[in-house]
Amino acid sequence: MATTKFDICSQALIKCGADTITSFTDGTHESNVCSVMYENIKKSLLYYTFWNFAIKKVQLNRLTETPTDKKFLFVFSLPADIIRIRSTFDANGQADFTYKKEGQKIFTNNKTLFLEYVQDVNETNMPSFFVEALVSKVAVEINEAITASGSLQQRLAQDFQQKLRASRIADGQENPPTSIMPAGRLIEAHILGSSSDRFRHEQN
Repeated sequence: MATTKFDICSQALIKCGADTITSFTDGTHESNVCSVMYENIKKSLLYYTFWNFAIKKVQLNRLTETPTDKKFLFVFSLPADIIRIRSTFDANGQADFTYKKEGQKIFTNNKTLFLEYVQDVNETNMPSFFVEALVSKVAVEINEAITASGSLQQRLAQDFQQKLRASRIADGQENPPTSIMPAGRLIEAHILGSSSDRFRHEQN
């Protein structure tokens, strides 16, 4: 069964000791609070980390208008589902961080621009580890409005930090680790370094 925003909010409400909801329009205090706060909570959690499951790569559409910032030559429109920019790339696939974001537009000196970014993920596409962290985050944020319990707030905050750490670890395991230098070159550098040290000692 697909997860919905109402499932997530209901699980968060249970953590707060409150009644569950089936919509944001049922007229209850719980649904009113969740309807106001949920989307911002979800987007803030997506913004926290460059989540592997939420990364998307696209070629941007160049606009005909002139950039308001005269240091740049071209304007591109950003995707409607963007949460956070990770990197931009030119036509040759080279990363380029000389850009400026302004609203839903990005200024650059590249005539062709590719974007890697964190997207606003639909609940049905969220992995279970992220859903757990989101449920805990929602519980922390809505608790004051739902229960006004300070002691519960501390426990919920601790639970969220644990879920967030676990979620980041799980997400990091989605892709293989990358090395700055291949293992063979690391071994070679170690051997050469040891040889240089011996040579200096012999000279002394």
